[in-house]
Amino acid sequence: MIKFFRKIRQNVLSEGKTGKYFKYAIGEIVLVVIGILIALSINNWNDQRKEDIKEQAMLKRLQKEFISNKEQLLDKIQLRNNLIESCRQLLENFDKPENATRDSIVVYLSTIQPTTFDPIQNDLVSSGNIEILKDEELKQLLVNWSTDVIQLQEVEQMFFRFCEQRIYPYLNEIDIQRDVAYTLWEDAPKNLLESKQVKNFIPGKSKLITRTTNELLRDSKLEGKIAWSLTLNMFNNQESQTLMKRINRILEVLDSQIKK
Repeated sequence: MIKFFRKIRQNVLSEGKTGKYFKYAIGEIVLVVIGILIALSINNWNDQRKEDIKEQAMLKRLQKEFISNKEQLLDKIQLRNNLIESCRQLLENFDKPENATRDSIVVYLSTIQPTTFDPIQNDLVSSGNIEILKDEELKQLLVNWSTDVIQLQEVEQMFFRFCEQRIYPYLNEIDIQRDVAYTLWEDAPKNLLESKQVKNFIPGKSKLITRTTNELLRDSKLEGKIAWSLTLNMFNNQESQTLMKRINRILEVLDSQIKK
């Protein structure tokens, strides 16, 4: 096409038709500009298509990660609910000791174990790759995600330290730690995220019964520690429910952005 214009322009110029020459020259310039714009448009379209492919891959990866995070968080909430129920049962035993047995007390005490949420963390924010995402709400949710997780983990650490500094030493002090440890390992498979066989290396409960049922249920320090364990885990689950709302919203936005 450009050769065609050039030939016409040369013929017009040789015939001395200057006016027509300028018209054809302008037409040729316009044609070149249009060609450049079309080429740029095609190049931009290809770049955008590549970015869209990257974004979709990232969105699908994030969806898998947050589905996994949600499943883990649900498991941790359930474990804490079991702990909370055990503490509630123990406190009822303190109120009505005639309904309690030593074995049931040991079983309930064995469930007082800390759990921690350890989600899959991506590097989108720190690496700057988050800018590939187009949805502003999703970007803000992901920016806030690490802070939301830290808030939960901080309250989880409160109970972890309480177990480490108060619960376990006191169970040793009142001489029932072997019985609690034995029961814990007996129930280990149902307290794990994955079903597996776990061998109990503790050969059995203690033969040295130093605390009877009534003695345990008259121990005000033990009662207080159980009440505080219930309180901390209620607080942990409230934080977990808040985090669950964040996860659900992230999954909703991801679902709306992923092309079916």
